[in-house]
Amino acid sequence: MKELLDTFFRRLEIREPDLQQKIHQHATVTHHLDKDSIIRAGEYIKVLRILLDGKVRVFQESEDREILIYYLSPMETCTLSLSASLGDCISTVSAQVEDHAIVLNIPVHYVKDWVNLYPSWNNFTLHTFRHSYDVLMDRYAKLAFTTLHERLVEYLYQEAKTQNAQTLYMSHQQIANELGTTREVVSRLLKKLEKAQRVKLGQKAIQIL
Repeated sequence: MKELLDTFFRRLEIREPDLQQKIHQHATVTHHLDKDSIIRAGEYIKVLRILLDGKVRVFQESEDREILIYYLSPMETCTLSLSASLGDCISTVSAQVEDHAIVLNIPVHYVKDWVNLYPSWNNFTLHTFRHSYDVLMDRYAKLAFTTLHERLVEYLYQEAKTQNAQTLYMSHQQIANELGTTREVVSRLLKKLEKAQRVKLGQKAIQIL
């Protein structure tokens, strides 16, 4: 835990010895597996969860559909959960682990107190809100100014690049959840891409041509 927290302090530039000591004293580190739920919509936020390692998917559910909000990378926290913890509100989003995650858990009453007591913690809070705003504005721009067909193509090529693979093993429903649409729409668009010889479809597999 000490090594993880030392990295956390260095990456977030938390230099106040008193704050470092309090985090060591009051925070816990938990390990999570693929598909573990770490935030549930409709529940009060009791601890602020900061991702130390791994990947977490933040989303909302509406009418039996999942709508991706954003992904968390190491040293990030969910802005909507941060806002809920500062305002003593319930979470409006859910968060699920992708592959694995190591999470730092800080009780919310410390989160609120530290904003006023420690400049580095206040900076972390402000940076979190700014970064989230930029991410959400980028997603809004893509939704407003690009077609679903274009977003699907971009998503497939980005996933191929991220995974360093020409074949993606995922269901049409998974892709629909990422793009905020239905499985039927994704299937129809993928068939058009296959007809155009840009992809080859298999059983839960998509080969990029």
